[in-house]
Amino acid sequence: MLLRMPRAPSAPLRYLIGLVLASALAGCATTQPWERETLAKPCMSPDPAPFRQALKHHYLSTREGAVGGLGGGGGGCGCN
Repeated sequence: MLLRMPRAPSAPLRYLIGLVLASALAGCATTQPWERETLAKPCMSPDPAPFRQALKHHYLSTREGAVGGLGGGGGGCGCN
C-alpha cells in the first residue's frame, strides 16, 4: 500500500485562507478610554432589551421550577 503525500492547496483556496486570516486579524483592535464611551452606549449592545430578557428568563425559570442553561445558579426551590 502506497502512502500519498498530501497535496498543496490550490491557488484559490490559498487566497481564500489568506483572506479569512487577514480579515480575522484586522478585527482585533484596542480602544482608547475616550472611545469606550461611544461603545458603551445602549444602541451598541447586542441585546436591544436586556431587562426584558432578564424578566423573561426569571418568569420562565419560576414557572418551570428549574433554572439552568442560561448561566443562572440555583434550582426550583428558590434558594439562589
